[in-house]
Amino acid sequence: MSPIITHEDELELAKMEKELVSKLKKLAGVQESLLSSQKKYIDDVSKVIITRKNVNRSMRDVLKQMQTLAREKRSNIKDEEVNLLDDLVHKNDGYIEALDAYLEAHKDVVIKKEYFIVKKREFADALGEVAGRRSGIIKKALKVEKAKNKLIEGDKLNLLDQELNDVQRDFDRARDVFLKHAEQFLEVRDELNELWKKVKISEFS
Repeated sequence: MSPIITHEDELELAKMEKELVSKLKKLAGVQESLLSSQKKYIDDVSKVIITRKNVNRSMRDVLKQMQTLAREKRSNIKDEEVNLLDDLVHKNDGYIEALDAYLEAHKDVVIKKEYFIVKKREFADALGEVAGRRSGIIKKALKVEKAKNKLIEGDKLNLLDQELNDVQRDFDRARDVFLKHAEQFLEVRDELNELWKKVKISEFS
């Protein structure tokens, strides 16, 4: 046998929704702080790429000079040295290419994450509106119920019923807005998760 649902249960739901709104907004704030750290990290990775490119340019110059000298038998250049440096240059090219792709993917994540936080706040605000309207409609319904029990005049009762209908319409509109924001929030979340999958790198040395 199902338990009887009371007005108190619905008011409790509204209270819980408001608490959830508060926690969602707190989470958005923490994620915003993390976003600042991610932006700083992107700047640092960008500096690493620039420095690595400079190193590789110098390494390539050294390699060319070694290859020129290696043609002379009297030079103190061994093939092993040339091969080692040649391998390092090519490996560095691979690292730079991987880092460039990693950096671009991470930038895409940060841009989408900023938008995701906006959508999370909109979602929370819309939920807060629903919670407030939910409380209002329950209180209005209780007021109408008490009036009916007191057997007040028909005109006054009709007026209260009309007010209840207005409150119900406001609630329905707020819920529709919330569902729309919830759909957008989930859509952006899925897009963000797909972008995270691209932030991967096999070699980072």
